[in-house]
Amino acid sequence: MAVTDKQAATLHAQLAGRIEDHNRLFEELTPEEVGYEYSALIAAGVFEAIGRRFIRGEETASDQEVTKFVADLRSRTPAAAENLDPVVAERLIRHSLGRGDIDDIDRKIFFGAQIIVLGGLVADEDFGEAELDSFMATVRETADDWISRDN
Repeated sequence: MAVTDKQAATLHAQLAGRIEDHNRLFEELTPEEVGYEYSALIAAGVFEAIGRRFIRGEETASDQEVTKFVADLRSRTPAAAENLDPVVAERLIRHSLGRGDIDDIDRKIFFGAQIIVLGGLVADEDFGEAELDSFMATVRETADDWISRDN
């Protein structure tokens, strides 16, 4: 199994801000796709975006920098404030930086946090279309690698 073009297009549409396209494509994904390949794609995107934002050379961001980012992200919209648990978001980022555990976090809550954090990090990058395409190619390759190792 690997990430399909439709799954990649779904995430690309979301990250490009084409919400109607994203919603339409997302509705076409099966629950199995969302639970496996699409989830791997989201996780790979989060991992890549966190690395770009919070790792500088051999240095990783401090817990205070992570907390500041999450607070800023939650302040951007009422929906983000309502739907993003700051403790979960901070733990997600710290785990991606090699600090902390996430095994006890409910999977649905965690998936929602990944989506919001990814969207915020990509929005901050202010990618052009070519840059977003490059980001998506990297993310898809990572997700495909993770999936192949899982099988």
